[in-house]
Amino acid sequence: MLDARAGDVVELRTGLSSIDPAAAANVREAELGARIDRHTANTAAPRTGASVPAGPTNLALAFGRADRAWEGTTWDASLRLWAEAGAVTPRFTLARKTRVPSLIERFSWLPTEASGGLADGNIYVGDVNLKPEAAWIAEAGVDWQGETAYARPVVYYRRIDDFIQGVPFDSTPGVINSPVEMVSAGSGDPTPLRFANTDAEIWGADVAFGARLAGPLRVDGVASWVQGKRRDLADNLYRMAPANGRIALTWEAPSWSVSAEAQGTAAQHRVSASNSEVRTPGYVLASLYSHWIVREGLRVDAGVENLFDKRYVEHLAGYNRITGSDVALGARLPGAGRSAFVRLRWAFD
Repeated sequence: MLDARAGDVVELRTGLSSIDPAAAANVREAELGARIDRHTANTAAPRTGASVPAGPTNLALAFGRADRAWEGTTWDASLRLWAEAGAVTPRFTLARKTRVPSLIERFSWLPTEASGGLADGNIYVGDVNLKPEAAWIAEAGVDWQGETAYARPVVYYRRIDDFIQGVPFDSTPGVINSPVEMVSAGSGDPTPLRFANTDAEIWGADVAFGARLAGPLRVDGVASWVQGKRRDLADNLYRMAPANGRIALTWEAPSWSVSAEAQGTAAQHRVSASNSEVRTPGYVLASLYSHWIVREGLRVDAGVENLFDKRYVEHLAGYNRITGSDVALGARLPGAGRSAFVRLRWAFD
């Protein structure tokens, strides 16, 4: 297989600030960037041996007769604006970003569980005619830094044309009436998916925050919420992370610290019906972390994660494909149980 890219980048940055000393903190800056890429992709015709069954052999022959060469041009651009106004820095971004199909998404002619990292147990095939994704992005946020606290909220919206996602192979899922479905059914999945261009939109919000409470005691946290929809049909996007957050209470001395952390993840009920996505429950985990600077250049870190050994599953986790294990075949892989670590860092010149 061949996947090549050549591109050029242009970037311009400028800023304005007041000559009035009383307003010297009011600095306005802008950054404009653009990129153009030329892509080529191709693969040789597959070869099969005499012992390969007729189904896969016929798929290989059909793929070998197809026009597998692709070339195209993509362009990306971004405009970032921000203004430093004392303790507050508002930020605004407009961008266009593209993504070309991966080799698996474009050239996987044999129905297999190769999914480019999804590990969801589904069988996929590619499409040599896939178009690149193009995302139009708008993002707004503000950085606030006080004497004893900070907050960095941001909201964003992404409208994605030709979003690449697995969809039912044809208009009659479950009815085995094509060579691909016949081969897939022989592997145990009569409802294969194919990578296809769809239309989508994603919106959400993130925030990082923290405050010094009293003396060496401080609190820090992050939270994220995102939602996605298909624009070409009434369905949720597949594999969207549920709302989640972390908050940590830390006692920080000059040479050591102890931190108690709670991680919360909401249940995910906004799942993709067209991909038969399964809902997942929410969970809360507790962890402890510490560090000790023994001397200059020598540091010890230690921690216990999932302190109460809670059993949970992450919504984006893969699925078990092995029989005879503690996890049922086809079930989501559970999250890590209680674990402890000690790490030594030694820096020397």
